Parts: sequence; C-alpha cells; structure tokens
Amino acid sequence: MSSERASIGLDDEKIDIEELIVKDQKPHKLTSEQQKNMEKEGRKLGFVSRQPKKRRRVSLYTAQFGGKCREGMKDLFQDIGEHLGCYDTETLEKAILALIQKEGLEDLEKRFQVIINAR
Repeated sequence: MSSERASIGLDDEKIDIEELIVKDQKPHKLTSEQQKNMEKEGRKLGFVSRQPKKRRRVSLYTAQFGGKCREGMKDLFQDIGEHLGCYDTETLEKAILALIQKEGLEDLEKRFQVIINAR
C-alpha cells in the first residue's frame, strides 16, 4: 500500500463559489393562509411559537372589581374586548350598560351615566 491518497479531482478544475450563489432571489413570503396552516401543523408536532405574546394594555382605572368565573369565561371576555377594540374595564362597562338597558332599569342607567361622566 502506498501512503499517497487518490485525488478526488478538485485540483483539476477550479470551482467558482460565486457561480453557485443564486443572485437577486428574494426570500419567499408566505401568505397569511399558508402561515396559519404552517402554525397549525407545527402545533400538531409539538412546536410552540417563539413570537412574543400580545400584551394587554394597562388600564388607568383604580377601583378593583373581581370575582371568580367559569373556566374559559375570562378568555371569552378578553376576546370580546379584543373584538371591540377596548380595555377589559371598558368591556365590563359596556356589558353592565347592556344588562341595565336589557332589563329596563332606568334608575340604574341614570346612576351609571353619572359614574361614567364623572371622569
């Protein structure tokens, strides 16, 4: 056996790396539908999104109003607020006003308006 290795032929022909690079090719942008499908399939395989979660705005309201609710109700409430484009506090006020009006409680509606207009 000889100590010389066989040539693989790279010395015979010079390779220009620049020829292998595709120029003027822009990255492929996914449509929103393709993006949703890709995320859905990724979740099935156990991949989680690395995108930062959307942060909710901090409210300037000072009085606290809280209570317990059924599982999933908080998310539903926040989704309603997102749909309406308002804070949780504003969503709650709209819900209270809708309930007052639905039940025909005029005296409480006047009280509601006094509270709202006191800002």
